[in-house]
Amino acid sequence: MTTAEANPLAEAAGEGATAESRAPTAPPEAPPSAVPPLVLAVRSLTLSGLLGTALVLWVIFTFGKAWVSGFLATNELGMPERMLLIKTTFAAAGVGVLGGGVMLLVAWRKRWGIGSVERVLWFLCPALLLPFLPQVFRAKPWVNRQDVLVTLVLALAIIGEVLLRESLARVPARLERALDWLSAKLPELVKRHGPLVFVVVAVVAYASFMSFYNLRWHYKLKTHNFDLAIDNNLIFSALKGGHMQSTVSFGNKADQYLAAHAKLGQYVILPIYALYPKPETLIVIQSALLGLGALPLFGIARRLVSPWAAVLIALTYLAYYPLHSANFTESKYLSLSAFFVLSTYWAIERKKWVVFVFAYLAASLMREDVPIGLAMGGTFLLLSGHRPIVGLVMAVVSSVWFGVLRFVIMDRAGNWWFPEMYKGLYSTGQTGFGSVIKTLLTNPLFVLNEILEKEKLLYVMHLLVPVVLLPLRRWYLWIAFVPGTILTLLATDYKPLIGYSFQYVMHWVPYVFLATPIALAAIAKDGERGPIKAKAALTAAVFASAALSYNYGAFARRADSVKGGYFAIDFGYSNEERERYAQLKRVIAVIPPDATVVATENVGPHVSSRRYMYAMRRGLYDCEYLVAAKNELDFEQTRKLFTEAVHKGTYGVVAREGDFVVMKKGDDAKDNAKLAEDWKL
Repeated sequence: MTTAEANPLAEAAGEGATAESRAPTAPPEAPPSAVPPLVLAVRSLTLSGLLGTALVLWVIFTFGKAWVSGFLATNELGMPERMLLIKTTFAAAGVGVLGGGVMLLVAWRKRWGIGSVERVLWFLCPALLLPFLPQVFRAKPWVNRQDVLVTLVLALAIIGEVLLRESLARVPARLERALDWLSAKLPELVKRHGPLVFVVVAVVAYASFMSFYNLRWHYKLKTHNFDLAIDNNLIFSALKGGHMQSTVSFGNKADQYLAAHAKLGQYVILPIYALYPKPETLIVIQSALLGLGALPLFGIARRLVSPWAAVLIALTYLAYYPLHSANFTESKYLSLSAFFVLSTYWAIERKKWVVFVFAYLAASLMREDVPIGLAMGGTFLLLSGHRPIVGLVMAVVSSVWFGVLRFVIMDRAGNWWFPEMYKGLYSTGQTGFGSVIKTLLTNPLFVLNEILEKEKLLYVMHLLVPVVLLPLRRWYLWIAFVPGTILTLLATDYKPLIGYSFQYVMHWVPYVFLATPIALAAIAKDGERGPIKAKAALTAAVFASAALSYNYGAFARRADSVKGGYFAIDFGYSNEERERYAQLKRVIAVIPPDATVVATENVGPHVSSRRYMYAMRRGLYDCEYLVAAKNELDFEQTRKLFTEAVHKGTYGVVAREGDFVVMKKGDDAKDNAKLAEDWKL
């Protein structure tokens, strides 16, 4: 037996292994004489001291009591306890140095080579981040501190990626052989289909989870006329023969809805909606399609990286907390578009042209601004030389469709306030989108100054940190940012566009995740250590995604975790809330399905499956029925209109239970006085 074969440190460092068992991506080690023994010893002692400190601090922060949260959030810790923490840290470092010294002494006495000690310690170096794991995975210190945590997680992820590179370059040969043995023992069926099955299970779990809790949110009466009732009324009208008509938005001028949005995607989902024409159907469709987006993403990633790496990318997508927020922002066709956008590029990659035509058309119809992203994707395919013909077709058709739809069809339908969101970019003497385009063309530095605001940079960090900035690392992938930049970052007067908890993140999500496996594949080709760099980058992304999703995603089910739009989502469902919903169902049961109805904000979605349903904040519109909840009279206009209806007796109470009332026009007003007294009208 040779010395190297008898040396456990050399074995751990990969020495004495055959060429076949040695990691093919590990760089050749420098000869022992290249670095003086003293330098090797000092480096080893430094690493062992840091590792000892990390291990002890991990124990302290993992099993620490309530003081840890206050300490992390506000630096609150008494001086005796603080000094004890400092002393413990130094003591841990000393013990670590002592352990490293013992390893060096053994290596010297056994003539194994001091370099083998350092290599083993470098393999263990990712453990230096152990103390930070219980800190970022402890939710209480980071409540409402999203901008702080996202910065810290980025720093930790980048440091971890660097440490992982060093570690993966020194994987012990024995460990590699063990992993190869385990891989060989896996059944062929698992190797071939295991990754896809794993993703399918994850998709079903996501869709089920999100459908359940979004429906619960609806039953808690937390959805609104603006926007769930709008979209439900819009698609119900289409089911009954109306085209792009929403009385919730425009009252008696429902035909003008096309001036606001071209949600032609309603016709794509209309066959499913027709089976159960209720707002609940829209909620489930949205959750299902957002989850299903992981499947075409996995299919694309699998052609660029290993199957299990593609699984991790798909799981990172499903754990993406801006996606969760978009899912909880009621019903949005922009959110529905992500699945069709991702499916479009999967079909292009696999040359499934029938699927491509359907997915591309569905994505293009979802909303008027989705074609901008499709045009950019087509441009990328053209310029990269990968499927250039279809890329050219997409770029031209999408650009023309967007121009005709937005600046001809929608402008002819009427005026709407959306251009005002960009009024900070208006050219002198002009207004509207055309004026913004002129500013973009003539004064790009002024536009750049508008983009480079702290609030917008933090918004971009929320979008890119969960994937550790991977799309940003290759300049040719910056085209993925163009749709989001145009449609969100250029806005000067509408904050939701740069809020990660709103549906507008979907201008970024599909393109960021399409760019991620492309970036990883490019990194893997970056020299001899490319595969190691790619593995380290993907692992860092998994860490960043997990840490941020734990704190601000939906799966933790904390009342202070995920936000949907302006609202923090509460996952509970009390007996009082359950009974309140039952009361609402009983009172609205008296309304005929074809009656015209005007309703307050949160009860509105529950009566919106009809051609003519109105938001009371805009007026009464001479409706046959009026539905109100006592706690929804906060809008001054709503309270004024409702109070007048009660006191004038134009509507009479026909059903009342709890804090809900249904009133019918022209009905006996004998119970109105009691209602006015109880509700203090």
